[in-house]
Amino acid sequence: MSFKYINEFVDPSPIHESLFAGYLWRNPSLFSKYKMHKIEKQTFTQPIWYFYYYIGKEMFDSGIRKFEDTSVYSFLTSKPAEKDKKSLIDLYNDFGGYNTILDIMSECNTDQGNDEYHFSEVQKYESLRKLQREGFINVLSTDLIHKLVNMTLKQLEQYCQYKLKSSFAQVNSGEVIEYYLGDNLKETIEELKKGEQAGIPLFDSPRLNRKINGQKLGNLNYLVLPSGVGKSSIVTEKAVLGLYEADEKGIIFANEEGIKRWRSRLLVTVASRILRKPIARDIVNRGDFNSDVEQTLNEAREWIEQHRKENILFINLKKYRISDVISRIELHRPKGYKHIYFDTFKPDLSQQIDRWLAFSNSAQELYDCVKEEAYNCATLATVQLKIGKEFRYIDLDCIGKSVEISEVAAVVMAGRLMFDDEYKDEESKHRLYPYNYYKDEFSGRWLPKPYQLDPDKKYLILFLPKNREGSEDEQIVFEVNYDFNIWREVAYVKVPNNGR
Repeated sequence: MSFKYINEFVDPSPIHESLFAGYLWRNPSLFSKYKMHKIEKQTFTQPIWYFYYYIGKEMFDSGIRKFEDTSVYSFLTSKPAEKDKKSLIDLYNDFGGYNTILDIMSECNTDQGNDEYHFSEVQKYESLRKLQREGFINVLSTDLIHKLVNMTLKQLEQYCQYKLKSSFAQVNSGEVIEYYLGDNLKETIEELKKGEQAGIPLFDSPRLNRKINGQKLGNLNYLVLPSGVGKSSIVTEKAVLGLYEADEKGIIFANEEGIKRWRSRLLVTVASRILRKPIARDIVNRGDFNSDVEQTLNEAREWIEQHRKENILFINLKKYRISDVISRIELHRPKGYKHIYFDTFKPDLSQQIDRWLAFSNSAQELYDCVKEEAYNCATLATVQLKIGKEFRYIDLDCIGKSVEISEVAAVVMAGRLMFDDEYKDEESKHRLYPYNYYKDEFSGRWLPKPYQLDPDKKYLILFLPKNREGSEDEQIVFEVNYDFNIWREVAYVKVPNNGR
């Protein structure tokens, strides 16, 4: 290491580095456990332990599941040396070969189950070295150094976050702000005259935008739908396309679907909704498609790249923790990422409390992060419909015991597919009568005009059981085409609140 780190951040690390490598060699399946962690050369203070970590990972990725002397030797001798570099087998022999790691593995036998502890210690000292390099630690303060090295990794992270936030405490963070209610009323009137600022519009959704004021900064909105109805699909079409068209930045937090599925759906959605060249999703998913489909997908790719492909940051939550979501919002918000999409929002069970209480706590933590007085983000979180999909009218009870999460929401949108007897059966007592408005030329009033639903098509009714931005008494009807991921607004409707 060319940079001179203090001994306190270097000397304690090798024992943990060696034992961490030993655990991985003793039980190679642990490489899967640490696959998503960022482990690189700088993580280690001594090249020997990075070397054993590196070749162990290479062997595991090659399908070797038992690290014995013969299998290691065969693997390393099969790797040709790079030009002007020592071969892996020569390095292996220089470091003492199998005997070196065998000694460490024997130590692990008496230190069972502590791989996470040793890895967290390795990461702690790595973090301390990074902080020193950036000049964030006063290395002349022996008391501070002693305090830092005796912390756990989590304690160190929390300590640094506290110090950072307290350093900016004088900035208007919105945690505690005092006003005299009767002050500045003249300025308030002037602001009211200008009208309330609307958010970025949802794509091709004039009725919904009018109801909820678009994707408005500082608002936490929920989209509550049953499983399989299309929460991710709606977010892709309405929210993400709206962001691309407005040239705004956003973050998608996903814990159910991976990046490949999201990219595939985005390409299909741009093709159908922007280019007007629909491609069925199942054709794309099956692969081996023809040149026409490939050309359309490339046109969609070009459209996305023209609209700044880096505008949408995708974060896959391999292990669901609300603290990780909040830390990433805090990290990226200063770079202009002010629209947040969370698919799917659910309880953080790492809190080890009742599910409904964990859900409520997570909602409060998320809202405290994105509200106007904090990081001021427009946030849309999808939620699984727990109760009420068999009901015709959907209210806040659809969230089940976790109804408290709606307390911090500005808007709760909840939907269900339309029942057949609501639009196919002319004689049904449950028949619904969608409508749109037209302006009567004689009276100047806006009057309802019936809208005829097509019995061969599928429809979704979107309720607004909570709406701080507008009315809740009307629902919106969407014509749904799952093949091409099209959710087209077609009408308003009023569903009678008669229970089932």
